[in-house]
Amino acid sequence: MTRRRAGLPYALPLVAFLAALFLVPLVRLLRLSFSPVDAFNAALPGFTFEQYARVFTEPYFYGSLLRTLATALLVAVLCVALAYPAAYLLARRRPGVLRTLLFVIVISPLLTSVVVRTYGWVVLLSGNGLVNRALVGSGLRDQPAQLLTSYPAVVVAVTHVLLPFAIIPLTTALGGLDRNLHRASQTLGAGPIRTFLRVTVPLSLPGAVTGALIVFALAMGIYITPLLVGGVTQPLTGIRVYDQVTTVFDYPVAAALSFALLALTVVSTGLLAGVFRIWERRLHG
Repeated sequence: MTRRRAGLPYALPLVAFLAALFLVPLVRLLRLSFSPVDAFNAALPGFTFEQYARVFTEPYFYGSLLRTLATALLVAVLCVALAYPAAYLLARRRPGVLRTLLFVIVISPLLTSVVVRTYGWVVLLSGNGLVNRALVGSGLRDQPAQLLTSYPAVVVAVTHVLLPFAIIPLTTALGGLDRNLHRASQTLGAGPIRTFLRVTVPLSLPGAVTGALIVFALAMGIYITPLLVGGVTQPLTGIRVYDQVTTVFDYPVAAALSFALLALTVVSTGLLAGVFRIWERRLHG
């Protein structure tokens, strides 16, 4: 028996435990999504497609799926664009105190609760917050703007929360680049911008794609940050599910909407990964 197979019996209990915690709730939720309901939205025995028909025919539900997809794509693009400067700085720094300090700054948000970080944005964007004080103090506005409960505020806050997930894989990709390629590019007459676009970006594409896919998948399911910053009226699927569970008490519709979001996330992530792979192959010949 090989060493790998000898360790398999010790891993089986953990695998079975994790699979049970993931699969059992998922199967029960799937069963609930096909349950008919009475006049009080209580699940009844039986089988029906009524919940999925509502999800894909009522604008209140399918509109939130489309808005969630668009928001996740926007956040993924913003995170990768913002991650490049930080990742480039980290990758170019030699090991030392400053590099360690920069890396701690990058990953420190991951050690803090999402709720705490989101409330930081609530404090900043509130009517008496720092942003509104700056706008009024500088004369750009006569009175505080309604920043909270706005869609741009949701995009900014979600981008900030998920940004480290784009920086880390991009730093790894940039750190593996041969610095002689940049010197060769500049020796041949390319400026810093052209070197970045023609050398750095193509060679770091795997890290950028990995970060973009991670951010996209997380943004599809995030709801705490949009809920606290944007309010319950934001047309995002996570908030719609929350609303169906806590306000309407329609658990079968919430389950059907959750599975529709899960299916959309899996299909979209697969399509994006395929598109990125084709792009990468064409880029590198």
